[in-house]
Amino acid sequence: MTSARLFLIIALSFIHFLAVSQSQYKALVNAAADSTQQNKYEAAIKLLLKAKALKGKDVAYSERINMHLGSNYEAINKIDSSIYYYGEAVKFCEREKDYAALSFLFSRLASIELSFTNRYTSAIRYFKKQLVYEQILKDSTSMFECLNNLGLSYKSANEYDNALLYFNKVTTNNSSHNHSKNNALLFTGDTYSLQKKYPIALAYYDKAIAVLTTAHDSTGLFTAFANKGDCLMRQNRFEESLICLKNAQQFITPYITNTHRAVLYSNFAHVYSKQRKFDQAFYFKDLENITKDSINMERIGNAIAEMSAKYELRQKQDSLFINKQKLVLADAKAAEKERNFIILLIAFIAIIFFFISIYRIRQLRFKNSLQQQQAAQNALQLTHQYQLSESELKAIRSQMNPHFIFNVLNSIESYIMDNEKRTASRLIQKFALLSRLILENSTKSLVKGDKEWKALMLYTELEAMRYDEAFTYTFTVADNIQLKTLYLPPMLIQPLIENAILHGLIINPKADAHVSVTLQKKEDRICITVEDNGVGIDNRSNKNTKDSIKEMSLGLVFINERIDMINRLQINDKASFTIKTRVDQKGTIATICLPIFRNPDSESKH
Repeated sequence: MTSARLFLIIALSFIHFLAVSQSQYKALVNAAADSTQQNKYEAAIKLLLKAKALKGKDVAYSERINMHLGSNYEAINKIDSSIYYYGEAVKFCEREKDYAALSFLFSRLASIELSFTNRYTSAIRYFKKQLVYEQILKDSTSMFECLNNLGLSYKSANEYDNALLYFNKVTTNNSSHNHSKNNALLFTGDTYSLQKKYPIALAYYDKAIAVLTTAHDSTGLFTAFANKGDCLMRQNRFEESLICLKNAQQFITPYITNTHRAVLYSNFAHVYSKQRKFDQAFYFKDLENITKDSINMERIGNAIAEMSAKYELRQKQDSLFINKQKLVLADAKAAEKERNFIILLIAFIAIIFFFISIYRIRQLRFKNSLQQQQAAQNALQLTHQYQLSESELKAIRSQMNPHFIFNVLNSIESYIMDNEKRTASRLIQKFALLSRLILENSTKSLVKGDKEWKALMLYTELEAMRYDEAFTYTFTVADNIQLKTLYLPPMLIQPLIENAILHGLIINPKADAHVSVTLQKKEDRICITVEDNGVGIDNRSNKNTKDSIKEMSLGLVFINERIDMINRLQINDKASFTIKTRVDQKGTIATICLPIFRNPDSESKH
C-alpha cells in the first residue's frame, strides 16, 4: 500500500513538472502577445527571447516564435533582426507546408525590401512567392493586395509598363473581394504621371477621388488630391493645382506621414512662387523645412535602433562563434598526433619539391630571358607602328587641310551666287565623294589601289575646277598593273600633287600648265611619279611666301617619315622617295617607289 502510494506521488509530481514547464512557454508567449497589442514591442521581444531559450526544454516549444520575433523587431525598425527571424520562420513553415504563414512571411519580407532597403528586385521576388501561396489558399482579398504591391515594386524600380500590368489586373476586376481597387486607381494615376502621360493620369485620379469619397477614405483622398495637384503643377496649371492641394490639406490626419506632408508643403510653395504670392510661398517653405527636420529626427532614431539591432545580432553571432571555436579546439587536441604526422610528411614532400623547384626555376629563368628578348622586339615593332600611325595622321591633316575645305566651299558659294546651279551641284558631289573616300581610306594602313587612285583624281579635278581650269592634268596607269589587286598606303601621294599645283603651277600661271601622275611597275616595285612644268623646286623659294614654303616642306617631311617607317618594317624590299627639277629647269619630278603590298590585314608588312 505504501509502495503504491509512493508511486502515485512520484507520478503526480512528474505530471505537475511537465505542466509547469509547458505553461511557462505558453505564459511567456501569451504575455508577449499582450505587450505587442499594447505597442510595448521591446518588452514583447524580451519575453519572446526568454521563451525561445526553452527550446528543447518545453514540449510546447514551436519555431513559429521566430515569426513573432520578426514582427516585433519590424515594429521598432530593427530591420536586420526582423529579416533574420522571418527567414528562420520561412524555413520552418516550408517544412510544415504552412501556406498561410508563408504567405504572411513573404508579404512582410517583400514590404521590408520595398520600404526600407530599396532592393526592389528582392521585393518583386518575395511578392511573387506570396502570390503563389495566395492562389493556393484562394484568398482573393489578400491576392488583390499582393497584385497592388507587385505593381508598386515595379513602379519603384522604374519598370512602369510592368507596374501598369499588375495595377490593371486590380482595377478591371469587379470581384466583391477586391478591396484594393481604389488604391489601384490611385497607383495607376501616379504611374502615368511618372510617364508624363498627364491626361490619362488625371482621368485615373478623378476615378480614384470619386470612389474614395464614397468610401469616406480620408487618407486615400489626401493622397489622391495631393498627387493630382502635383500632376497639374507639372503642366503649369497652377490655379487648378492649388485647388487640389487645398483639398488635400483638408484631409491631413495623424495617419499622414511627415514625408507626404513635406511634399505637399513643397508643392504649395512652388505653386505660390509661380503665382508670385511670395508671402504664402515662404510660409509653406517654412512648414516644409520644419517637417523635414522632424523626418531627419525620425531617421536618426531609426538609424540608432538599426545599429542597436545589428549590435545585438552580432553579439549572438559572436556567442555562436565562440562555442564553435571551443569545439574546434577540442577536436584539435584530439587530432594533435595525426597533425604531427602530417607535418612530417609535408616536410618530406617539401624537400622533394625544393629540389624540383630549383630545377624548374632554372628552366623558367631561361624561358624568361627568351620572353624578354621577344618582348623587346615586340616593343620596338609597336613603336614603329605608332610612329607610322602618327605619320599617317599628319598626312590626313595635310590632305584635308582647312584651307582646301574653305576654298572649295567658297567656290561652291560663288557658283551658287552666279546661279550656276549645275556646276555647284557637280562640285558638291565631287567634294562629298572625295571626303568619303579620304575618311574610308584613313581607317586602314593599306587600301585598294583603285580607291586611292580615284581619291587622287578627284582631288586634282576639284583643284582644277577651283582654279578655273588654270592647268591640265593626266593620270596614267601602266598596262601590267591591276589597281583592284594592288594595295597602297593611303594619302601618301596627295601631298606631292598638292605641291605640284599650289607651289609649282599656280604661283606663276601660264597657258600650258600641266601636271601628270604616272603609276608604273619597275623591278618588282611600284613607282608613282608626279611631274609638273611649273617654276621648279629650286626656284620656288624666290616666288612664294614663307608660309607656303613651310607648308610644302612639312608635306615632304611627312612623306619622308612614312617612307622611313615603311623601310623599318620591311626586311627585303625597301621604299624610296626622290624629288628633283626637270632637265629643262621648267618643273619638278617627284617619285615614290614602294614594295608590292598584297596583304592589307597584316600591319607588320606595311
